[in-house]
Formats: sequence, structure tokens, C-alpha cells
Amino acid sequence: MHERHAMFDEALDIIRLLWQGGYQNYDGRYLKLEDARIFDLPDTLPTLAVAVSGPKSVALAAEHGDGLFAVEPKGELVDGYRDAGGTGPLYCEAPLAWAPTEEAAVTAAHATNAWSVTGWKVMAELPNPLNFEAAAATVREQDIREQFACGPDVERHLEVIGQFTDAGFDHVALMNAGPDQDGFFDFFESTLRPRLLSAGSR
Repeated sequence: MHERHAMFDEALDIIRLLWQGGYQNYDGRYLKLEDARIFDLPDTLPTLAVAVSGPKSVALAAEHGDGLFAVEPKGELVDGYRDAGGTGPLYCEAPLAWAPTEEAAVTAAHATNAWSVTGWKVMAELPNPLNFEAAAATVREQDIREQFACGPDVERHLEVIGQFTDAGFDHVALMNAGPDQDGFFDFFESTLRPRLLSAGSR
């Protein structure tokens, strides 16, 4: 894990270097560049939100990133980032699965996203799709129900999203693992979005 973080550190250095424009060289312990250049830099550089799972990656996010990104509603990630001097936005991904019924949503999320409930530490160690499949084989539908907002109940969706906002995250990406994307968008526009806006105005 130490080597992985060191490689991540160098990769972030390289991104910043290339964003300066022109031809760049980099001679790190793990990564090297020779006359590398991004030819079409945007007028405004994108926000570099660094994915985190624990104290070491949080420290990298505070030092090298413009923000933080997480997939678990852990307040200690937010607190650690702020304590380390991080001042950027706090992004997260809330696991939702919309369908007309809870059962249909659970079945769909279990079929396509069972691996996601194994936790960041497990996912970080899985090297290929076969390993993801093996890890997902231990996940029960009840595990999906516990982590995902499944079905049409807006209160459950608000509860799952609220776990992240209560932890301090201020930018929430809604990841729909349900079987009907158009249905989810309709649900979002007609039901979920108004409730989120109402909650945000209080």
C-alpha cells in the first residue's frame, strides 16, 4: 500500500506539471516523462478531486488536490482533509437504485453492483474482473438493501444521501444502479430533486 501511495503521489505531481503547459520532463522513482505535453489545455483547468479511503490518501488530497472524493459516508475523511489543510470541495457518490418496486431495484443492483458493497479496502486490492466477480459472490441482497436506496421510496433515497451530507460532503453524485435510467431521471426531476432543494434551503 505504501508503494501505491508513492506512485499516486508522483502521478498527481505529473498532472500538475503537465497543466503548466509546454514540454515537460519528470524523473520519479516510479514514473518518468520525457518531452510530454498537453497540446490543448482548457482555459480553466478542471478540479482535481483526489479519491480517498483513509488517512494517507486524505493527506495526498490535501497536499496535491483541489478537492476530495469518497464513496463512503465517513466524516473522518472530511475532518482529516480539513485538518490537513484541504480547503476544496468535498465530493462523494451516493448509491441509489431506482425501480418501480424495491425488489426490482435490489435485483438489478445486486446483479451489476454487488462488488461495490465490499468496501474500499477490498476493492483497492482487486486486480481484475475475475477477482471482482469472486468478491461479489459473497454479497447478499440484504447487503444491497443496507447500503443502497432501493425502489421508489423517496424517504429512503434522502436517507442514503443524508448519510453523506451529514458526514460533511458538499457535492453529491447520485449513482443509479437501478434497471431503468429514464425512470430514475423522471423520479429525480419530479420527486427527489424538489425534496433535495427544499432540504438545502432550510
